[in-house]
Amino acid sequence: MLSAAYRDFKETEMSENNQDPNSNAAFSQTSGAQSNPFTSELKGEFTSDFGTNTNAVSQIFKGGGFSSESKTKVIGLGVLALAILGGAYMYLAEPSADTGEAEVADDAAAGAEDAAEGEDAAKPATDAKAATAATTEAAKPADAAASATDAAAAAVSSTGAIKMISPSAGGSQSYDETQGVSEFAWEGPADEIVFSRNKSMTPVIKSVKLNGASKFSFENPYPGTWYWQVKNASGVSDVSSFAIAAPEHRSFPVQSPTPGGSVSGNGGVVSWQAAEKVARYSVELTPTGSSFANPSFRFGTSGTSVSLQGVIAGSYDVRVGAFSEVAGRWEWQVIQNVTVQ
Repeated sequence: MLSAAYRDFKETEMSENNQDPNSNAAFSQTSGAQSNPFTSELKGEFTSDFGTNTNAVSQIFKGGGFSSESKTKVIGLGVLALAILGGAYMYLAEPSADTGEAEVADDAAAGAEDAAEGEDAAKPATDAKAATAATTEAAKPADAAASATDAAAAAVSSTGAIKMISPSAGGSQSYDETQGVSEFAWEGPADEIVFSRNKSMTPVIKSVKLNGASKFSFENPYPGTWYWQVKNASGVSDVSSFAIAAPEHRSFPVQSPTPGGSVSGNGGVVSWQAAEKVARYSVELTPTGSSFANPSFRFGTSGTSVSLQGVIAGSYDVRVGAFSEVAGRWEWQVIQNVTVQ
């Protein structure tokens, strides 16, 4: 670029001054219409080394402007600078072997530290298991002792801490609603009385809280064998039993009519003998062989006979019933194949 600018400048000088381009006279002018283009356009590039003296610029482009020694020094310095820059780049770009070894060493150290922490973390769990096992082993004698104590307590409580008085073990009585409740008694206060149909007391049929009572009234236990027991804070009584016999049937033999006999449908009499503890009597007629679930005719009385009225002639079965105050239910006698005239 400097050569072209210099050539243009010289040609201008030659055309305007008609002077020899090799003459130094062209550079002797210090004032005139034309200004030196190097001082304005290229001042920043050349001021530091060459100033604005165009003679110094012209010396650059002369054949001997740079000596061979200077050229060699410049080239050597450039090569050295390139070598230094290349070495620095390679040094920064290539991974350091030392750094890799250090990272491997750090990783190994970290792994060893994690393993140590894992072992330390496992130790409390192992110690806890060992402690639990030791506690369990230590607790076994205590558990055995507790079991023995419980067994002893159960043995004591089942030896009859409460003495039964009545009814006597194995006693019995007939079911009789006219006699009122059945009485049970024992010595000392009790908190509960239990009744069952089985000696094992399972299942429980009846259980009553007593609040420290020493007797209990059981209203009309049904016929059969019963087992009973009372309990308090000291334990339980022995299991005792009693039996309730079926109620005695009322005896009221029918006098008239007789089986296969006859009776008038208007004014005929059905009679029987009186029985104790009977509340009332009933006479029912149904066609022979039919059910008494829905009798054709029914008569009632508190006496020992009834007079038939309005019974249609035919063959009937007649039954006489007595409501037993002992059993609390009807008891019946049937006279079959009675002819009503």
